[in-house]
Amino acid sequence: MFDDSFEVFLADTNESKEIHYSIRYQVYCEEMGFENKDYFPKKQEVDECDRHSKHFIIRHKQSGHWVGAMRLIFKTDQLLPIEKHCILNETIDKNDSVKSVELSRLCLIKEIRRRLNDYDPAHGVINDNNEIKETDKKKLFKNSRSNRRIIWGMIYAASKYSYDNNIPHWYFLTTRALEKVLRKGNLNMMNIGDPCYLKGERHPFKMNAYETYLSEIWNDDCKMGYHRFSELNFNKTYQAA
Repeated sequence: MFDDSFEVFLADTNESKEIHYSIRYQVYCEEMGFENKDYFPKKQEVDECDRHSKHFIIRHKQSGHWVGAMRLIFKTDQLLPIEKHCILNETIDKNDSVKSVELSRLCLIKEIRRRLNDYDPAHGVINDNNEIKETDKKKLFKNSRSNRRIIWGMIYAASKYSYDNNIPHWYFLTTRALEKVLRKGNLNMMNIGDPCYLKGERHPFKMNAYETYLSEIWNDDCKMGYHRFSELNFNKTYQAA
């Protein structure tokens, strides 16, 4: 079960946001070369959207390793990234009472990614200074099906946050490979436009966050949702990617 092995945290402190940004730097700058590392001398990949985003990180309970990240970008007076890159068949309006967000920067460390044959290979890396030991891999990565649950666990955490904070609509860009992973979780995804090319072909989708949160697919696997990083027990030692 996801909850037996992993925890998702809302990155609500400077320290936890730095963990989030550091994972992104490794993914998009050092591992994939999608972003120019010279722009990020602190080795933290950030952009203008982070000022109006909520950030999440996921941790393996037994080892303490941080194994993934994602964020929710809130719609403001500016366009969401999905609006900038795709021609959509609907308008995303800013609404202060009923909010919309874009699910973005979903990434996993390379040890997980390498065991997901149908997952987009452009996601995931771990800091070279914090390599997972061979003995840890056996505990972390049993099979590709269990690893998909890590993605679903992150999606469930985002859906709980959205449900609790009056955010009914999600928008996101994804590859066909990641779409396949999400659909295997029976998640209802609606295509809302033509594909665009952003480091490869990406497709725009919309999901109902409330419907996702209330789905019965989570009953056996993901019940905890997420914790706040500020509530983490610092009497224990945790390793950050």
